Amino acid sequence: MGKTRTPKPPKPPKPTDASKPTNSSEVVVNYDLFDLPTAFHKAGLAGLILLIESLKARQELTADVAKYEVTPTEATVTFTEPLVRKLMDDLYDARKVEKRYAQPKKKDNKPISPKRVDVEKREEGGKVKEVKWHIYDEVEPCGQFLRDQYPEMPDDRSWLKLWRDMLWNIPRGRPKQREPFDQRAAGQPCKEGPNVWTELGKVRKARAKNGFHTTGVSSSLFPNAQDTNAESIPFEGRAEQNVLLHFWPLTVLLFVPQAVAKDGETDFAGYTLAVPDVTNLSEFVREYPILLASLSKDARGYRPAQAVIDVPAEGALAFLDDLAMLTGLQVETGELRFCIGGVEYLHLHKPPKQNNVKLMAAGRVSPNRRLLAGYRAIACPKDEATRYRNPLFRRGLLVALLDDKLEDKLWHRPFGRILCEFEAGVFIRQLRKADDEKGPPQFATDAAKKFRHETKLFTKTLERHNDMPDTPRPTAPPPVIVNRVVRSYLLSRTQEKTGIDPDKYKTPDGETDYKAIPGEFNDAKQKLAQSLILEFRSRRDQAFVDHFAATFFSVTQRLNEADRLELANLLTVADRRDDLKTITLLSLSANS
Repeated sequence: MGKTRTPKPPKPPKPTDASKPTNSSEVVVNYDLFDLPTAFHKAGLAGLILLIESLKARQELTADVAKYEVTPTEATVTFTEPLVRKLMDDLYDARKVEKRYAQPKKKDNKPISPKRVDVEKREEGGKVKEVKWHIYDEVEPCGQFLRDQYPEMPDDRSWLKLWRDMLWNIPRGRPKQREPFDQRAAGQPCKEGPNVWTELGKVRKARAKNGFHTTGVSSSLFPNAQDTNAESIPFEGRAEQNVLLHFWPLTVLLFVPQAVAKDGETDFAGYTLAVPDVTNLSEFVREYPILLASLSKDARGYRPAQAVIDVPAEGALAFLDDLAMLTGLQVETGELRFCIGGVEYLHLHKPPKQNNVKLMAAGRVSPNRRLLAGYRAIACPKDEATRYRNPLFRRGLLVALLDDKLEDKLWHRPFGRILCEFEAGVFIRQLRKADDEKGPPQFATDAAKKFRHETKLFTKTLERHNDMPDTPRPTAPPPVIVNRVVRSYLLSRTQEKTGIDPDKYKTPDGETDYKAIPGEFNDAKQKLAQSLILEFRSRRDQAFVDHFAATFFSVTQRLNEADRLELANLLTVADRRDDLKTITLLSLSANS
């Protein structure tokens, strides 16, 4: 007899997750801020919510299509194909605009034929000259959400232009990376809409099998990323999280670091992205549009003045400071409460005629009362007398502020390298005529402000000491002592050489009015200061000590006993000589 087959029992139905939709026309994704891998993803989530709200405000999306819920730490978004397509088409919306060039554009070292050539007539020196402009059609991102939020400024120096330039240089620097914008400028839907919806469909299928779907991350979505690196290792992320990387350009603040040449000339070098590490989503999406609208309308060259920074980390500090100002936080005394846990900054630069974007610097700045109070004192003090404007001097102060190992009294240390690397003339004061007061900010002017501020603080300390006569008299800090010694020497030697007494030229406040002193005196003092900077910065260790003593003690120096002992300690203790050298060079600059 044959074997009787026992029928197999039916398979039990798979458990269903009520939170997962069975409707194939939508994909519901729950985003948790603490589950997202990077600050770019968190900024992208905020950008996604803000763009949905912007489309609803423009009546381009209805509430039944744009369905989402937001809490301080989570967002649940119901993606549908119409919603995804609308988001991507608006995000990558672009138009064609005419731009003119003095010379024909080139591709592969061959001229490209312009759309047309315009001739402009100019009158120069009594003669009329014709200037030819080569006109080309170029694609320009619209950025409608940002256009609605940024303050109105001339197009050639606006925040929106800075955003467009950043896109075209950093994440979309190659023609192939600009394809979505090209499609929108041609009046077509962009390819990103169908692509994203396809990936979300795969997410739904993987989720039904209790898995997840991953996709590669490219540099057009994540700066300096590679789909596959040189070791053939793929760079991938969960597809539903990668969707968020499309939207971070809407929620990063942009800055332009200044590069300073050896002769003191400045130029803009790349872009700094200040990326918020969002910790309270609902508050951030409420506050960020207000922050954008409150940005300054002032310009510096062809960039917004508020966007120009001296060190990359200043971008993060500026973001935190703007947010603190917006929410009315008392940085000096109040409790710091932010909707972000910190700001990550990346300084990215694409050298001319190169395709690769170079990462120049990166870091993170967290909300900190000392940092914010110090930054506010440097960048936007209440007292105009302590407003520092020279990029090199501000750079030194900011580096000292950001170095956790340096105390406030060691603010001068970062200047040691600066004073030895740049041409000596950069640090010498240049007196200007009355009709030329608005020249470039001078290092010497800011150095003099800093020494006056240090002297003022010490004077207040002495006043408090006078109320307590039984306590020992405080010793002046090294910058106050050395500045007094250097100043006395420069004035004494210049008076001997020129025969001009500067004490005869005083302002109503009792200060020496150097603009009223004959030019011969100021010229001689500047030459002497520059010569001493060259002499002192080339000497080290005992050679510096010997030259310091032989030079500055060759004239009468009036110092009390405590200050003389402190100066002697600076000269004899090896670990303090570098500080003395830096303060000496700063003092020569300030008194030049």
